[in-house]
This record gives sequence, C-alpha cells and structure tokens, in this order.
Amino acid sequence: MRISILGVGSIGTLMATSLAQTSHEIHLHVRGERGASLMLQGLDVRGHLTTTVPADRFLFTAEELDISEFFEFESDLVILACKAHEVAHLATIAARFAKEDGLVLALSNGLGHVETLSRCVGPQRTVAATTTHGAYRGESGAVTWVGKGIVNLASIPLGPGVEAMTQLVRLFESSGLEPVLCSDSSQMIWEKVLLNITINPLAALAGLKNGELLESNVLDGCLLLYREAKQVAEMERIKLLDEVEFEHLLRTVLQATAGNSCSMLEDIKAGRVTEISSLNREIANRAEQHGLSVPLNEVLASLIEACHPL
Repeated sequence: MRISILGVGSIGTLMATSLAQTSHEIHLHVRGERGASLMLQGLDVRGHLTTTVPADRFLFTAEELDISEFFEFESDLVILACKAHEVAHLATIAARFAKEDGLVLALSNGLGHVETLSRCVGPQRTVAATTTHGAYRGESGAVTWVGKGIVNLASIPLGPGVEAMTQLVRLFESSGLEPVLCSDSSQMIWEKVLLNITINPLAALAGLKNGELLESNVLDGCLLLYREAKQVAEMERIKLLDEVEFEHLLRTVLQATAGNSCSMLEDIKAGRVTEISSLNREIANRAEQHGLSVPLNEVLASLIEACHPL
C-alpha cells in the first residue's frame, strides 16, 4: 500500500512517523525550505512517540518541482494534513496521486473540506476525518507530540463502503493513531468545529494557553459562541451535544490540553494566516444564509482577520 501525506507540519509529521512504523510505502509532498530539509534529514518526533525516521524511509515530491508519472494515480490513501486555507489547492493534487479506488481525507480544522474533496475526487473516495492529537514544532525543528488523542473517521453519503472503512481503521490501528469509526460524518465534524470556534479565537486574542480559559471569565464567551453556532447547526439539521454536555466536553479538552497554545495563537504570533475562514467566519457566512444573527462569531472573525498578514 502507498500512503501519501500532503502537508508535513506538526500533524503531518505525526501521521508520517506513525505510519512509517508499518511496512507500507509513505510518500510525502513537501514545499519550501522546510520541505527541502525533510528530504535531506528525515523527521524527528518527541513526546508520546520519540523517534527519528531517516529520509530514505520516505518517497518525496515537492510543490516546486514537476510530479513524476511514478506518483500519479498510485496512492491507496491520500491524507491532507494542512491548514484549512490550503485544502482546496492540495485537493487537486490529491486527485493526481490517488488510485481510482483510493481514499482521500483531510485532517484540517473547519467546515467545508469534505465538500471540497468530494468535488475533486468524488464522494465514493472521500472520507470525513478529524483528530484530537496535539503537537507543535520546536525551534530545533523536531515536532513534540504533546497530546495523545484519536483520529475520528466516517464515511459520507455515497461514500466508501464498509470494507474500505474497515481497512482504513485497521491501518490507523496498526500505526498507533487510535482510530474511532463514527456513524454520522456531519455530527463528527461539527463537534470538532465547536471546540475550535470556542477555544481558538478567544485564546488567540487574549494570548492565553488552553488551560487559562478555565481560570477566567472567557469561558462564558466560549459558551456564547457555542449557542450561536448551534443555531446554525440546527438549521442544517445537524444533531449536536446539548449545552451541558458540550460544556463538560469543553472543560475536559481544556484540562487535557492545559499547557498548549492553540494553533491560531501560534499562527498570529508567527505572522501566518489563520484558519478563521473555515471556523468562525464560516459560521457567520452560513448564519447569514439562514437568516440568523451570530454577532460574537462575526466580531471575532473580523478581529482575527485584522491580525492576518497583508
């Protein structure tokens, strides 16, 4: 089996190093100076898994170079492990890598990625996926796996059948990535999005680590964001956790990741584009389509966008 990973940031590195423990071919699609370094030096991970995987364990393609015919339509699984704003571009590249019956999934935060993949490769090859694994890249270049989580997987309407999903779960099990097969892809994605829209923008603007949200009045703002988004989900006939259940989940996640700085805060500090367009901004856009008002999501989206590089 050949597995392609597009985007080798923190989560992509976790996927690559974990899957490299199996006997399958692992292909990495990289870019820029960081990608060139990976092609020479391989991948380093610390934390829950501590290992250095040499570069010769992987096959490589680069964004800046032409793609050889050797890679076209040969991957059994393509994983997009990129920022939300990169999904549309990398989905077109995934279509070049995936076999006719190969599966494609995106581990990016936010709404709309399943629809994007489905348009590019067809629903029969698209898998809905989210992850709660947590990681960050340190100054040395090594990735630290700070939070051992799970990978949620679900077939979408007209999506892959039981046999294909069962094989996918077995693959992730064999690499220690803790897969969980879910029955409702939309509910699965929305529940992750609710955590992202309630934690990330507030932590980013306040400069707080996740656990610090529990120690301040900011947690009340998290629940207000949840209430606004839940109205949108109800208009789209998505069944979500009620407020008591969600608050329990939120507190559990914040406690488990207390020392973490969320990706949105790190992006702002580094002067990078955030994932706000697929999170609170997408909630605001969908609310407008349904004739709903979500002022807190709208304001936070605008404030985060004002922090973006020009």
